[in-house]
Amino acid sequence: MLVADKETAMSPTSSLVTDIEAALQDAGGERRTILLHRITTLFIEQLPDLNDDHVSVFDEVILCLAAEIELAARIELSEKLADLTRGPRQTVQNLALDEEIRVAKPVLERSPCVEPANLVIIAQKRSEAFLDALSRRKRLPSQVTDILAERGGDVILDRILKNSSFELSEWGLRALADRAATDSRLYRALKSRPDLALRHIGAILEAAKQKARTEISDLTDQVELIDHAIDVGAAAVMINPAILELADYVKPDHTDEAFHFSRAPREAEVVALIHHGRINESLAAIAHLAGLPRETVKHAFGSPHFDPLLFMIRAIDFQWSSFLALLKAKNGGSLSPSLQDSAFSSFHALSLSTARRVMRFISARSAA
Repeated sequence: MLVADKETAMSPTSSLVTDIEAALQDAGGERRTILLHRITTLFIEQLPDLNDDHVSVFDEVILCLAAEIELAARIELSEKLADLTRGPRQTVQNLALDEEIRVAKPVLERSPCVEPANLVIIAQKRSEAFLDALSRRKRLPSQVTDILAERGGDVILDRILKNSSFELSEWGLRALADRAATDSRLYRALKSRPDLALRHIGAILEAAKQKARTEISDLTDQVELIDHAIDVGAAAVMINPAILELADYVKPDHTDEAFHFSRAPREAEVVALIHHGRINESLAAIAHLAGLPRETVKHAFGSPHFDPLLFMIRAIDFQWSSFLALLKAKNGGSLSPSLQDSAFSSFHALSLSTARRVMRFISARSAA
């Protein structure tokens, strides 16, 4: 006999499950659906007073009732459970993994109870409609967002970029950068998130350059001309806010004459200056080597992003270790692991030739 009063429902035993199973041995789909509706309503009404054991009992009951119900009833159940912060967890997992998108959609979009491992499975194996539902969640872990960045269509990528609560790993950022390099619409969206775009400007420029070289190479065999045009074009067209900021800032420097160099400073000498805290002298040395106004290099050092310095250091052919020392000095002596990884990736993605051509492009603008 089915007992649905509060006292029985809250008993942390499986007696209610046994009663339900007995009642359903000869019950048709219609009766099963009615029982499911009543039990689910009872669960939602009593949820504020239930402890975890009680929720688990209801979860077993609802799972039993929902095992063989029609599509409309599964959709209704998903809608009723989607907004619960303490929903019946296993029932919610089953709904999220349902192969019918109309069933899975409510919990995929809204339920905080869907386990991250199942979100990953869905992102890896399901169709665009399921990915779309995932992209509408308030938050996503990087394991899921990374997959969406690789598999998702335009609308999904737009949502990733517009939702700062979505976590992205370095791999996911790289996937976005690679796609942005060949997709101007996505590039504009990525550029609207400078916290993401600035971390991979080197990768974006290099990928864009390679794509352009492939498309143009069939038209002419003048490789040097192609390389020059593509590199300058990458700087001018795929322009990054940090680079625009740098280029617009270049002005003749008449204010800092404190340091003079009778010869070109060596890399080891510049690094020694950095390690000894003589930052102004090290920046003056970098300006001398790069052929830039000292105030421009100081401005790059004070920028919230590392990219202006990255182009300068790569253009003078300094090593990664030297760039790292400068970044640590810029950031008070240390770097977070994520920032160091990002800087490392960008440093090695940006070629020496591209960095030098961008610097020449910036210098030409300053002289105009």
